[in-house]
Amino acid sequence: MGCSELDELNRELKQINAGVTVRQKGNRLYLRGTFPPKPGSSKQKPHQQDLKLGIYSNPAGLKRAKIEALRVGSLLASKTFTSMLQEGSRHHL
Repeated sequence: MGCSELDELNRELKQINAGVTVRQKGNRLYLRGTFPPKPGSSKQKPHQQDLKLGIYSNPAGLKRAKIEALRVGSLLASKTFTSMLQEGSRHHL
């Protein structure tokens, strides 16, 4: 997967104010955004974090990452992402 596809996806996400971006680390994709502290964290306020998607960095993975970015962005916007973490329902993205 070339950087241009990832850059284009992040431009799209920024244009719609999704609140997250997609990053590549090695051959995997992550979501980057300001998320509530993870359960058990010493941090009290939302902060920049990378969420592991468990998705390979390839064309199919990029399509899946876009879907996850939109889903997580909507959860953040509706403030339901926090409650999901507090309930302990650690869903795998």
